[in-house]
Amino acid sequence: MDCSASPSFASHGWRGILAGRDLLRKGLGWSIGQGDSINVWTEAWLSPSSPQTPIGLPTETNKDLSVHDLICHDVKSWNVEAIRKHLPQYEDQIRKITINALPLQDSLVWLPVKSGEYTTKTGYALAKLNSFPASQLDFNWQKNIWKIHTSPKVKHFLWKAMKGALPVGEALSRRNIEAEVTCKRCGQTESSLHLMLLCPYAKKVWELAPVLFNPSEATHSSVALLLVDAKRMVALPPTGLGSAPLYPWLLWHLWKARNRLIFDNHSCSEEGLVLKAILDARAWMEAQLLIHHPSPISDYPSPTPNPKVTSCFVDAAWTTSGYCGMGWFLQDPYKVKIKENQSSSSFVGSALMAETLAVHLALVDALSTGVRQLNVFSDCKELISLLNSGKSIVELRGLLHDIRELSVSFTHLCFFFIPRLSNVVADSLAKSALSVILSSSVSGG
Repeated sequence: MDCSASPSFASHGWRGILAGRDLLRKGLGWSIGQGDSINVWTEAWLSPSSPQTPIGLPTETNKDLSVHDLICHDVKSWNVEAIRKHLPQYEDQIRKITINALPLQDSLVWLPVKSGEYTTKTGYALAKLNSFPASQLDFNWQKNIWKIHTSPKVKHFLWKAMKGALPVGEALSRRNIEAEVTCKRCGQTESSLHLMLLCPYAKKVWELAPVLFNPSEATHSSVALLLVDAKRMVALPPTGLGSAPLYPWLLWHLWKARNRLIFDNHSCSEEGLVLKAILDARAWMEAQLLIHHPSPISDYPSPTPNPKVTSCFVDAAWTTSGYCGMGWFLQDPYKVKIKENQSSSSFVGSALMAETLAVHLALVDALSTGVRQLNVFSDCKELISLLNSGKSIVELRGLLHDIRELSVSFTHLCFFFIPRLSNVVADSLAKSALSVILSSSVSGG
């Protein structure tokens, strides 16, 4: 059997396996260690954020080229000559990938998330993204549904309406389910949009609703347009809702009123529906105010720095053109400066990468100075969180590995976040180093 496609007689289970394989192909990529497991031409390795494979046909002589062949392993850097020979069009992109100094295996990672770890949630999101029709690609699901300040059950209802999953007459008919296709109130074809806006009953509800910018049949030709524009609506006094929206509750009660009419033969007046929506919205909002919200717990521990060990203050300055300057200085427990240093680099992919490079260089410098007990201070909160939690992200995988390997050479090593204003000396050193490399690049040096 051909494993690359699903034949017509394949079982449901086999079809599911193939669908899962195809999904993984859309999100998996390589994080480079030694590079010997990664074929340059057939594997996705060019980006830490999306699967990218070089475009172009290999020659007979380089078809088996691996990423390992593009690295100078003695100095742990890219072999620029080899890159220019085989992949000149990707030179800038490749050189922004940091090569780890210490041995590390290549690893397949899940690129849709920074951590590189696959979850069913992100897999589902990628699958749905690839299955959306073009008309839905511009719909902001987070803004227009999941982050609305309303009840989870109402959000789920809105999601089903947007996906065409409400069991209204039109949808049931489309699925060949025997059911009444027309609206029980007005006799027109019952769709989600009809239920929410086009039915005379719904129109009257919106007319009575105490909101500014009521929806209009003339301007809302789909559920998506209705949900996007509904965010403009403002609940008026005396609803007492403040910033909480009323429109999700009106839509929810239109749905509930429809079901009670069909299944219980109970009819609710338009005025009564509006009142129920206001009361439910207000009750939910007040309930949120009573919920105790504990203080957010930091992603990393914050012990008190040991005052008896050396301190190292680190910072980096980065430009979008890929240049960065790095600065750090060491001081003893009596706040007497031991030394200061700076460095610069090009082909640095992000500000976070620059900050991580700076910490790595500072640790190497501290060890070479004979320091074995160290408090490290940085104003990059995300980096400090990663270092203290033991977590990693795809972009920094190799560099964080090197830092953790270096840490075993210290008898005491702790990382601390400090405000930018408390890190002005390292910041000045970093900016000075950046200025030098920028001047050199302009002059062609």
